[in-house]
Amino acid sequence: MEWLFRLKKVMEHIEENIKDDLDIREIASMANSSEFHFQRVFCILTGYTLKDYIRRRRLSLAARDLVSSDKGILEIALDYGYESQASFTKAFGRLHGLAPGAVRQGRQVLKAFPPISFHLSINGGVTMDYEIVELPAFQVVGRMITTGSDDGENFKVIPRFWQEVMGDGSFEEIMKLADSKGHTKGAPMGICIDFTDDSNRFNYLVACESRGDKLPKGMVKKTIPAHQWAVFKTRGPLPDSIQLLWKRIFSEWFPATQYNHAKGPELEIYPPSEDDDPENCPSEVWIPIEK
Repeated sequence: MEWLFRLKKVMEHIEENIKDDLDIREIASMANSSEFHFQRVFCILTGYTLKDYIRRRRLSLAARDLVSSDKGILEIALDYGYESQASFTKAFGRLHGLAPGAVRQGRQVLKAFPPISFHLSINGGVTMDYEIVELPAFQVVGRMITTGSDDGENFKVIPRFWQEVMGDGSFEEIMKLADSKGHTKGAPMGICIDFTDDSNRFNYLVACESRGDKLPKGMVKKTIPAHQWAVFKTRGPLPDSIQLLWKRIFSEWFPATQYNHAKGPELEIYPPSEDDDPENCPSEVWIPIEK
């Protein structure tokens, strides 16, 4: 419940200071989180990046001011952080579908974007299969890219990276190195790793657990540190089933437990399917935790 309380305080802070220059690092620290992890969780829970949410709230309030006040368009633009009337008009049009001047002329078909609030979600009868495991460090090998969480960059780059790896023969080369007797049974995985508190950049791997020393050209070797893990399992069509699992972990499981994210690597694991049914694909999320 502490995590839920922190999220509520963050949203109150954003709303109270919506016209100010909001510092994302300060917002993340209010949630006792790194900048990357907060932005990632926020997007998982809401479907919006933090920057997009703030932008939409400002433009929604700007529309209200256009309708209910005598302020000039430039004054309203400056109030909500836009450097010019032209940049404000462009952003306003993307959200509302008309120019600010048209609102003043009586065309007021506008989009309201109310503030988001977080509540503990209780879904009776819907189970979450998970276990708490403690494992020593283990080694993974795979292809790696560097990306970041600014404005949802990682949500665009990572799917393209998977397409590249699956299409150029890299995936098959990675799986030749898989250790079927390892902690992850040699299953392919996606790994977010190498987070830092002073940067939104991190590394992402398409990889497998491997004990071998052989390292093919273009691949990297990483060590997953010893951790206590919360391991969640689900089945269903990909990527929808695993995306829903991520949302439930942060909206239901964390608020209802005494655990916090330990800020280590995050793993998505894709075990082989027994029946090759695309509607029933198994997948797992491993999150490092601490009390």
